[in-house]
Amino acid sequence: MRIGNNSQGIWQLFSRMNGGKANTNMLFGNGASKGNYCGNTIDDLRSGHFKNSYGVEGMGITGRTDWKRIVNVSEEMKQHVYEDVKKGFYKYGGMSGDNTAETDAYYDKIHSYVKSLDLSTRRAAPWTLSQLHLEISGRVTQAVKEKDPTWTAGKPISHEILDEIFAGDAIYQDSVNALYAKGSKGLDIQI
Repeated sequence: MRIGNNSQGIWQLFSRMNGGKANTNMLFGNGASKGNYCGNTIDDLRSGHFKNSYGVEGMGITGRTDWKRIVNVSEEMKQHVYEDVKKGFYKYGGMSGDNTAETDAYYDKIHSYVKSLDLSTRRAAPWTLSQLHLEISGRVTQAVKEKDPTWTAGKPISHEILDEIFAGDAIYQDSVNALYAKGSKGLDIQI
């Protein structure tokens, strides 16, 4: 057994993992060339700019609670959440449904939006949007139960009832106003 200059062997291993490239600051493996992210680079670790498993800086929440706060988000994203809730009630009786393409499209838009934000609000924006989703869902659930007390989540809802509930923008505005009125105290709405 040879106990000598092990660092040379380690660098050769890193080079092989990196597709034969000598620069170990590159992502490892062939997945890196395909856009797949598999870890922080050495430069990231040295600078303290840590990325999550998707390669997005500023999203790490391990050991933190400061991300559970309400921040300003764009009107477009608020409408995106509202439309998702609306679709959930019309198509799935207030549930999320089982169409993975729809779900992926919903979250892909949120992920793209979050990447465009400043690092100081990047963690809190998804929290804000999820709390808005809960706020709107809770208000729509309450309105549906007022019109049909026998309704339970997942059961089809009359489109006449939903058309009446979603007429105008009262549910949307009340939900947004309530969300921001509660501020950063954190929300845990249960339906």
